[in-house]
Amino acid sequence: MPLDKSTCIKFYKRKDIQEAIINHAKNKEIGMRYHDFFGKRPDILNYPKEILELSLRNLTSFHCSEEIWSNPLQLSPELKKQDLNELRIGWDLVLDIDCPDWEFSKLTAHLFIKALQDNQVKSISCKFSGNKGFHIGVPFEAFPPEIGSQKTKYLFPEGPQKIAQYLLDYISKNYIKINSGTITFEQNFSYSLPQLKEKFGDKEFLQNKCSNCKKKIKIKQKNSEEFSHEFICTKCEKKSQTDKEFLKCDKCNILMEKIETAKTVCPCGSNSYTANFKPSSIIEVDTILISSRHLYRMPYSLHEKSGLVSLPIEPSQILHFSREQAHPEIIASPSIIFLDRHILQENARHLLMQAWDFKTQLDIQEQSTKKEKQEKKYDEFDLTAAIPAEFFPPCIKKTSYGLEDGKKRAIFILTNFLGKAGWNKIEIEQFLEEWNKKNPAPLREVYLKGQLHNLAVGERLPPNCDNEGYYKGLNLCHPDTFCPKIKNPANYAILKWKIHLEQEEENKPKRKKKSKEDKINGDKQLLASNTTKET
Repeated sequence: MPLDKSTCIKFYKRKDIQEAIINHAKNKEIGMRYHDFFGKRPDILNYPKEILELSLRNLTSFHCSEEIWSNPLQLSPELKKQDLNELRIGWDLVLDIDCPDWEFSKLTAHLFIKALQDNQVKSISCKFSGNKGFHIGVPFEAFPPEIGSQKTKYLFPEGPQKIAQYLLDYISKNYIKINSGTITFEQNFSYSLPQLKEKFGDKEFLQNKCSNCKKKIKIKQKNSEEFSHEFICTKCEKKSQTDKEFLKCDKCNILMEKIETAKTVCPCGSNSYTANFKPSSIIEVDTILISSRHLYRMPYSLHEKSGLVSLPIEPSQILHFSREQAHPEIIASPSIIFLDRHILQENARHLLMQAWDFKTQLDIQEQSTKKEKQEKKYDEFDLTAAIPAEFFPPCIKKTSYGLEDGKKRAIFILTNFLGKAGWNKIEIEQFLEEWNKKNPAPLREVYLKGQLHNLAVGERLPPNCDNEGYYKGLNLCHPDTFCPKIKNPANYAILKWKIHLEQEEENKPKRKKKSKEDKINGDKQLLASNTTKET
């Protein structure tokens, strides 16, 4: 039921509720909502008594920023990104999960919590949004201060965006299975496609990918237009294709035998494909679309449409939660803290690194779907042998010493670089095996083998030097005096190698060119020598 003023005053005058809201508001930009409109921004909350005073002025709900600011009142729409970075102390990960179906909303939040736990995150908070969804939170204190050479506090909004995309993909691959048209979520919840359509409308729930080229494809229903007719002559074995129902062999003048064959499902010629569930067909994660100064409903704030409380709950109890538990009249004294900052440090490091590596994989897929627009951005020439490591650029040399973080991105860099540097598949495999031994936490051998299995040597360039997600993001970019001249690490090695070969050629002893007179004298000496031998 919609909120009225008396409900707001009665709830917000509670001192325990006031304290809970004020504690959560520390260093946050606050948005005050009065039914259908927000108050001025930026704003802050400092004292519990402000909560009641605002409710007496018809305030209905409180919202706060995901970002943590040194002084929120200095915020302004005119501030540039650099200015915002200086003001920002950090940011909390708040996954804003919404779904039109209540049971699916709980299931989705439950799967996100499991995915976070699988990625070694221990500091997980959960709260009911107040209407149809949930907020899953991880405090900034759980993340490392830096990732590569970048300060983590600067990675907003791209940090939460990448994490949300990674978790969606993780859930779809690990908790959702498709079998004979039935979609099963975490082994316990199964739905047929008609059941999903009844709940969510006629959406595209499945996404098909070619097993050969990995491109997205559409599988059409078989009908007469899907087939072409292939004919073979039983006498001369000549084959022909046509849309006609009958065909006569022009050589043997007899009716050919018809063979009906289906067209391939993918333009690459493959008929093999895999069906994957599209989480976005039923799950809405607003975190993917967030921008700077994004606000979410604060814990213990009321919701205008439902009249319910945005209530923190234990993550383990989410599947058992009912909306009736969030009625303001029955809310007990706050005991669960949303985004508790008294945590084990850096237990979300693995999550952040995995999300960054996943974004790298998305970049790879995007490059493969587009025609590489590199058009000779490096010097191509025939390599008769692999370029030695002494001619590698500083970033590749530093990568080859081993890495603590970003090893999956490093594999993408190294395999494509070495391929362009003339190394064959066996040489690349040996290089990666030795490199992996140098990593403080080596990657599993099966992962290395999998990356090499699909490698087309020399087909792709490594990322360009200005791609911050790779070299600068992994703290690998330490340019020498030659680096400003090039745009890609492969270009560096090839140019250095060419210069080396040219210098070698110049240093070779030059054969003196014979003059016409020398040639005549030489011929005379040769003739005299032959005459002497005959005698």
